[in-house]
Amino acid sequence: MRFLYRMPILIILFLSMQTVWACIPHSPNDVFIARLQSSQPTLMDNQQKGFDLQFSNPRFVFRTLRMWFFYSKPEHWQSDFELKNIKTNDLIIGLAYPTSDFKSTDYALASLATLSCKDDKLIIGKPLVSFLAWNRENGSCRHDSHDGIGILDGFIGEDQEYYLQKLQAKYPTCNKLNAAFPSGADKRGLSNSTDSVNTHSTSKQDSHPQISFWEKVKFWFRQWI
Repeated sequence: MRFLYRMPILIILFLSMQTVWACIPHSPNDVFIARLQSSQPTLMDNQQKGFDLQFSNPRFVFRTLRMWFFYSKPEHWQSDFELKNIKTNDLIIGLAYPTSDFKSTDYALASLATLSCKDDKLIIGKPLVSFLAWNRENGSCRHDSHDGIGILDGFIGEDQEYYLQKLQAKYPTCNKLNAAFPSGADKRGLSNSTDSVNTHSTSKQDSHPQISFWEKVKFWFRQWI
């Protein structure tokens, strides 16, 4: 039933290939929660300035069991923007995706926001940078302004209020949230150790293979079917 509901949208996107290529919005499968452990400047494959990141206890909170068979566990995280005002052990919620194909262990961040809890209510901050978001009012990724777009607002199906309610049900108290993402986690719990990052950074001298148009379309369809 869910697939039939989304079929008209998918068909419209598929028929407009140029639009599909330029505007494939994120899905809830890209949403993760974690605590920042470090952010180190680096050069990305395109020789632009970027940042190698380490997180403790990263978890893609909306992925179903079926989706875990499509994705590999992230081993390397990178962003092309600086995590300003985000400190070590801060709890964040972000959008991240595999850089080459859905089995890639290299993940790129599209944006992130702070996540906090007060009086057993989850609070999501403003996204650090704007990101590719679906506009349900005009059926495109065109927005007159990104100022009012929350980190969970840009999906085809529902808005941030809906997904925040799902998170609230998953972590009904501040204690539940902090137990799932403890502060000051042991370094053995990091998503990637310093050694693995250094080794990976050395190997990153060779560029990643770029994801093809059809692979990108196929990957996106699998997230919604």
